[in-house]
Amino acid sequence: MFVSVGRWCARRPKRTIAAWLLLLLALGAAVALCGRVTSEAVSIPGSDSQAAADAARAFPGSASGKQPLVLHTGAGGADLTSAGARDAVAAAARNIAGVDHVVAVTTPYEGAGRAAMSADGHTAFLSVELDVTDRDITPEVTRRIVDAARPAEAAGIEVTPGGSLAAAADKGSTRHSEIIGLLAALAILWFGFRSAVAATVPLIAAVVGLGVSLSVVGLLGHLMDMPSAGSTIAAMIGLGVGVDYSLFCLTRFRELLGDGASVEDAAALTTAASGKAVAFAGCAVVAALASLALGGLPLLHALALAPGIAVLVAVAATLTLLPALFALLGRSLAPTPTAAAPAAPAASAAPAAGPVALRPAAPGPVALDSAVPDPAAVRGPAAADVPALGPVAPDAATAPGPVATDAAAGGGWRRVAERVARQPWRHLIGALLLVAVLAAPAAGLTFGQLDGGDKVSSTASRTAYDRLAGAFGPGVNGPVQVTDALPDPASGPTDPRVAKVTDALKDTPGVAAVGPPQLSPDGRTARWQVTPTTAPGDPETARLVHRLRESTLPAATADTGRGAHVSGAPAAQLDLNDRLSRRLPAIIAFVLVIAALLLLLAFRSVVVAATAAVLNLVSVAAAYGVLTALFQQGWGAGVLGLDGPVPIPGYVPLLMFAVLFGLSMDYEVFLLSAVREAYLKSGDHRGSVITGLARTGGIITSAALIMVCVFLSYLLSDDPVVKMFGIGLATAVALDATLVRGVLVPAAMILLGKANWWLPGWLDRALPRIDIEGGDHAPPPGPATEPEPGPEAEPDPEAAPPVTVRKT
Repeated sequence: MFVSVGRWCARRPKRTIAAWLLLLLALGAAVALCGRVTSEAVSIPGSDSQAAADAARAFPGSASGKQPLVLHTGAGGADLTSAGARDAVAAAARNIAGVDHVVAVTTPYEGAGRAAMSADGHTAFLSVELDVTDRDITPEVTRRIVDAARPAEAAGIEVTPGGSLAAAADKGSTRHSEIIGLLAALAILWFGFRSAVAATVPLIAAVVGLGVSLSVVGLLGHLMDMPSAGSTIAAMIGLGVGVDYSLFCLTRFRELLGDGASVEDAAALTTAASGKAVAFAGCAVVAALASLALGGLPLLHALALAPGIAVLVAVAATLTLLPALFALLGRSLAPTPTAAAPAAPAASAAPAAGPVALRPAAPGPVALDSAVPDPAAVRGPAAADVPALGPVAPDAATAPGPVATDAAAGGGWRRVAERVARQPWRHLIGALLLVAVLAAPAAGLTFGQLDGGDKVSSTASRTAYDRLAGAFGPGVNGPVQVTDALPDPASGPTDPRVAKVTDALKDTPGVAAVGPPQLSPDGRTARWQVTPTTAPGDPETARLVHRLRESTLPAATADTGRGAHVSGAPAAQLDLNDRLSRRLPAIIAFVLVIAALLLLLAFRSVVVAATAAVLNLVSVAAAYGVLTALFQQGWGAGVLGLDGPVPIPGYVPLLMFAVLFGLSMDYEVFLLSAVREAYLKSGDHRGSVITGLARTGGIITSAALIMVCVFLSYLLSDDPVVKMFGIGLATAVALDATLVRGVLVPAAMILLGKANWWLPGWLDRALPRIDIEGGDHAPPPGPATEPEPGPEAEPDPEAAPPVTVRKT
């Protein structure tokens, strides 16, 4: 199938490219027409906060709720209670009421809004109600509301949007981060290829795929609650894997051109081999992201779906758009005699499993000839001991003698591998100690809640938060709501059942104020707004929620058969973190099992699969430690553009875990494939590890460098969550490509020796035989056949597994 797809696209390059451009334009037009929609709403089915939110639907109100527009005058300015200020605010309120989507505006001078005026008269807020939900409040809506408040600004009153209005105003574009990431990738690609044309091909494929995936994610916001971080994470992952997948295929395509294949055949064979590996790698990432469905949270579903779409689009672009670009640019992508082959991306799943030996043929069509021997019949001391890994052509596996040691190939990494091989225990223990130091802060990792006070000081959210907290106390930025379902309608706020709850709430430690009780139209539901004495993200606020649920409300509603519930942002975040903590072990176990199964299918070794799955935890643990130190403990917060420590939301480590396991699978497969190929040739455990690392170390680190540059570019974002993902992913990828793949894996494999490739006979018979690269065009395993004699190219240990070709 992969050969057919690649050949079809290579024969119709203009048609294929046009189809992708039309898709991009159509989706772009749909986004321009419908807009991108995001929502920070959190739904937690089965939780107490969700029960309270559902009960609150009995109360009439606007779709958006009341959004604050903060008014402030400096210490030397006039009080907002002065006649001039009152007139200016009243004029501003009338203007705002005339803005589209605004249905009501309450001023601090009205009876219902008097609590919105601070004691010193220098801070107040208007309550703006709209006929759209929070996710439909756009930056344009916020701008119009603020512009309508010009009479207040003209009177010297500072106007700042708060709530969802501020969140919409603060929505910044990550385009500058993406541009920086692309420029960094371009520099790395040019350094490797020494060709401007070749360096731009992966970027073209990645940018087109990124545009398509972000448009799809933006449109999905109309159908589900898609947090703003979703599109940013999708851009980070999509751009990184898009460049890496394309880079791997381009490297293989150039090698095939250099070995004498025609442009069309090279494009088809690249798709058959490297394209199949890319599909395997992409499916590994998506499978890891699918584990988040076990969380049972719509938020996790959205955050997993967004990068999952980006990865699938990147795979589709690699399999179709890239062969078309290859065919269109043709020989201009061929390597020059002085150009060194660049490192292929670690996102690929290694070349070692496919057929080998590309023989240049006379001009004319090139036919694929796959010779697939039985592994036990392959000459070499260890061939019969190792389960088959897809088709292995005779010239790849039959060379007797020791593993080839081309000193020119991966010289730096060869020296590293030899050093590790000489003292594997020392390097294994030293690397584990270094990881332990990096991971140590993760022991104190706790899930917390971000609020407006954690935003960058230049944002509207942070300004509004600070002014409201300074005037009304920190709890005003995160009130909680208590709802109580009554068996019989209440007679009014003074109903004994309602009054008892009101008094209990006022007497609860940690409560700054309790609003008057509100009754639903049918009188069967009562609601109170409770203002804590502490900020939304303060652990004391979480303790208050527990206190209300576990003691205050049960005591106030005892023996009545009623059910009181607590909601609001602090309560919802607490429920979210509790749910994530309970589901975390199941998600980790699922990802570990999926990773081990995929590696077991790819390499047919229980030890390799188990070792790789465990070692993948190393880079994740180190990333968690760095994340905890920089954000939760605040080390170097100023360098990151933060004012101090910030809490880490529970979904950040969880999503990082799934993404990193998927990405590290690529590196693992790429390294192990090269090691296995060398082992099949010689049976030399130690030498095969050295050769495998020498051949792939530069490729893995080059690909990781692109990923790291892309991830770090997102530190320019004002959103702390985006910064967390950028730091965490960059740290894990850098460690995984160097310390884990360069030291830990080789040391462990050398110490395990022949046990690396152990597989019980019954499992060998039960497992299907798959070839992650190039096997779709090969016949089933059978007796080895000798290819036609002909001039042979010298084997290149750095090159991808060549294919056998015949003149037809």
